[in-house]
This record gives sequence, C-alpha cells and structure tokens, in this order.
Amino acid sequence: MVLCTPHAKVPVLRACTLQAGPSEGSMQTNSTHLQRQRWLKPQLPVRCLTLSNSMGAPAAKSKPAANGEAARAEFCRAGIPDEVTTKILKQYHHYQRWDIDTKLRPALELWVEQLGSQQLSARLQKAPRLLCHTPEECSDVYLWLASIGADAERIQQKVPRVMARPLDQVQSTVCAIQQALRLRDDQLPAFLRRHPYCLRYTPEHVGQTLQTAAELLAVPVTSVEMQKDVVRCDERLFNTTPAMLSQRISFFCDEFGGGQRAARAALKYGIYKVSIETMEVRAAQLRALLGWTKEELDQSVTANPVILTQKPSTVASNMQKLQAHSFSSTQVLNVFASAPNIAGYDWSSSANKEKLTYLRHVLQLSQAELTSRPWLLGTSLAGKIGPRSEFLYACKGNSLDTTLAVSSLLSPSIGLSDARFAARFNNLSASPPLVYDDQFKRHWQQRWTFLIREMGLSYADICAC
Repeated sequence: MVLCTPHAKVPVLRACTLQAGPSEGSMQTNSTHLQRQRWLKPQLPVRCLTLSNSMGAPAAKSKPAANGEAARAEFCRAGIPDEVTTKILKQYHHYQRWDIDTKLRPALELWVEQLGSQQLSARLQKAPRLLCHTPEECSDVYLWLASIGADAERIQQKVPRVMARPLDQVQSTVCAIQQALRLRDDQLPAFLRRHPYCLRYTPEHVGQTLQTAAELLAVPVTSVEMQKDVVRCDERLFNTTPAMLSQRISFFCDEFGGGQRAARAALKYGIYKVSIETMEVRAAQLRALLGWTKEELDQSVTANPVILTQKPSTVASNMQKLQAHSFSSTQVLNVFASAPNIAGYDWSSSANKEKLTYLRHVLQLSQAELTSRPWLLGTSLAGKIGPRSEFLYACKGNSLDTTLAVSSLLSPSIGLSDARFAARFNNLSASPPLVYDDQFKRHWQQRWTFLIREMGLSYADICAC
C-alpha cells in the first residue's frame, strides 16, 4: 500500500509498504490514488508566478525572436559561455522561439539568482530544458528526496534533470524500485546514492532492467543477494536498454568465461557500457600489448573487467609512465597481470606520484616489494594507506612487536573495511587509546596536507619526526 502524507509542504511517499503477493488490482488502485492525489505545493512569489504563467501560455502580445541571435545574446548576458550556449540551443532549439522580454530573460535571471552563472551553465549542459521550470517547481522533488533520507544535493548535482521531472513520476519510479527489490525505507537512501540516474526513467524501464540483471546473475529479483549485487553495480546500470544490457553481458561471459561470477564483475564495473565490437578489438590489442595468452587474458578480464573500459593506447601510455618511476618493463607487466585495474591509472598525476613517494619513503618499500604487492598501488593514499599506516605506527610503538614492519601489517589488512580494521587494531593502540574512525582519517589528511603542501617538508623530514 502506498502511503502518501504531506510533509514539509511536499508530498511524501513514505515507503511502499510491501506485503507478500500484492494483487494486480491493488497496485493499480494505488497508482490511481497516486495520480489523483492533490499535492501541497509551496507558494511561489509573485515573480515566480508570472514566469510560470508565461511559460505555460505565452502572452498574445509577445513578439518571438526572429532567429537565434537574440536568444544567444541573452545567454551571454546571463554569463553562459558561448560554446555552452551553442550546445544548449542545439539540444533544445525552442529557446530561440521564446519571447525575450517575458519568457527567456526572466527565466535566466531567476536561475542565475538561484545558482549563479557558473553553476547554471553546468546544470544546463546536463539538463538543457531546465529553464522550462522554475526553481520552486524543481524544489518539490528536491525536498521530497530529502524527506525520505536520500542525498538530494548529490542527486541534484549528478542528475539535475531529475529535479525538473514531475514529482509523481519520480515517486512512481522510486516506488517501483522499492517494490521490485523489496527494499525497506532505510535501504532506499543507500540505493539512490549509488544509482541516482535511475530517477530519470519510468517504472517500466527500471523494473525491466532489474529483472534482466537478476536473470544474468541467476538470482531472484527479490532476493537479498540481488539487493547486494545491485548496490555494487556501476551507477549507470539504468542508462542502457534491458536488451542491450543482456546482449553485452551475455557476450562477455561467453567470450571470456567465468559464469555468474564474471557477470557479477561485469555489472559491478559497467562493462555493458562497451559495445561488443569494442570488446573484441580491445581484447586482441591487450593480448598483443601485454603478451598474454588467451587463458591469461580471460583470467585477467573476468577478474577485473574494468580493463576493457580502457583504450589500449591509454594502457600503453600508463605503462610508459609507470616505467618512468624506475619500474622495469617486466615489473610493469607483472603488476598489470596481478592487478589489471592499475593499467587505467595515470602515473604522471600528482596524486599517484605522491602515493608512490609515500610507499617508498615512509613505508620504505622497495621496487621488488611494490611489484609483489600491486594492490597497494591501486589503493587510495588519503583514504586508506596514509591513515592506516599512521595508526599502525602508533600501535607498533605501544604493544605490537617492534620488529614487525608496519608495511607487513598494512598489506594484508588494506582490503578490510574501516569497521573491520578498527575492530582488529583499536585495542592495540597507545594509552590513552586511539580510535580508528572518520575523525582519525580526517585528522591525518589535514595534517598530511599541512606538512607537505603548506610547510613544504620533505618525506625524509616527516619520517624523522
């Protein structure tokens, strides 16, 4: 049963309460009730009401722009770059026929006042029809998403066009997902954080996509396994058609083997975004580039399908960049064979250079040790390596065996979640005891940034402290 109650002046679809085996008639009744419900909307200021009315029915006395030059001038006046304006007018050419004084200019001014020119420019590139709605109309969706615990700000930034969808359509999509996967209310925010793009589509599309994914994984769509697998899937799972999703994942499993395990990895890394022809070409080029046999290619690709999302030219460039850090060609090939995802890392970036320097100077790992522990090269310095090694140093000075290198403890524990890492090492920290949590991680990140980027200390100076 769909429970609809007003909340914060917007309708709240508070959990599609799921009962075993709902009848088709009851679902239709709920859908009808949802469509007929008279929603409470926030009162618009006079300026917004005038704009909203002008959008719905152009004034009889208004004179439409003769061509796109007048519209282009208004976008320029609002601070929108010319190249962005060209893209917007190409995607939604109706702006060129809007009346300048009563429709286009007021719409631009209202959104510039709400977002600023720079942010509006970014939003219009993702949602060209944004000016067809007022900020107040879009805020209905924003407030409702916030009311069910979803990260509305993140959704607005990633998929701004969702905010311009009618509220009842967004609610129907969310309800369809909740019913299909049997999600509880408290599970919805995590799902929507992982899959914000699903809110762009109809209930029929998301339902068919979930059913297709369940068939590929050979699990019931309502199972707990399906819930976990979908949350791990690439965020653009719903951006392709169910037929294309099935075709590409099936080809991947048939070509490289691995069964349901390979299908699960392919869904997680979004291999369905790559066409079958591209998969075939890239697989052949990777074999030639890395010197793999067919069996080695199949094993690497099924374990880390993300390598097929990289252009072979990018992989070749990254190999050269890693060799520039004193790795031999043999060591680079061994690293890529053990952890193919590293082939997609740009080793000329400042973040990866900083990570390599930390591993060598702070953790004192040799080239041979880094080659034998390639997963460290694929791990975030700020997210795991830095704060965890700092915490282990504190433990080592207290109760851990001082002859046991921190790197020896860090390597096998790097794959643990923060909660499991804390459970394992919190009781070994110094007195007063340290607690490994988000606050500890933030403290390390702030301290590291200050020492390296503000004070300009070398790694040798930091290690000597």
